[in-house]
Amino acid sequence: MEQVVIIDPAEANDRTWSALARTHRTQEFSARVFVVEADGPTLDALRALPGVKTPAQIDPATASSLSRAEALSLQAWSARAAAPQKARPGDGLSWGHKDFQAP
Repeated sequence: MEQVVIIDPAEANDRTWSALARTHRTQEFSARVFVVEADGPTLDALRALPGVKTPAQIDPATASSLSRAEALSLQAWSARAAAPQKARPGDGLSWGHKDFQAP
């Protein structure tokens, strides 16, 4: 499962940064905005640490502190998550698979 996390450096402590370092990051939008991949309990534990927020928890102060690139990245991620799944021929197949049709 993936989750976008925003780290508030003013609130984060050593435990926060240590936990984030042990988590698999699939995207890094900036030095404080990441997409992490983990199981549910691990994500719950990460979200409970000081300085960690999800997009749903962003308050006006945090929103105004985001850079333009960070804000656009969060908007794009939200749009991606809300978009319907597309049926793509050969999705998930190796390009060398006999049933794959190259674009």
